[in-house]
Amino acid sequence: MKEIFTDTLKLTFDGKMLVSELIKDIEIDVQHVKENYEAAQRITEGKKYLSLVITTPDVSITFAAQKASMGKEQYKNNIAQAVVVHSLAQRILVNFMINFVKYPCPWQLFSNKKDAVSWLEQQWKKRIDSKVHSTVSS
Repeated sequence: MKEIFTDTLKLTFDGKMLVSELIKDIEIDVQHVKENYEAAQRITEGKKYLSLVITTPDVSITFAAQKASMGKEQYKNNIAQAVVVHSLAQRILVNFMINFVKYPCPWQLFSNKKDAVSWLEQQWKKRIDSKVHSTVSS
């Protein structure tokens, strides 16, 4: 399993799932979004992946960073993303982001890691099944 640390994240990648664990007591700004995207590209080597984001209760994100993180480029290799939140404020913010932006991949909010991972595994299976179906149909 590969691991990279940035100023705001611990990233791990097992070849299929990229886990982004936010560091406590931080505020994410635009430079962090860029740094985290570059780190994700390095650790995944440009491969398609599932994304699990685990927040902490004391993390915040600036409006500019929210906007920067919503670009399609940020999700070009992302099959699906699950976000584990720990507070009502985070749930409201992430729900706003999900409803405001049409992400190019499925997104879902969770209150625990187990359910998030289960949902991501279902998304992986759907992807595999659709590839098999499209190959058989061709």
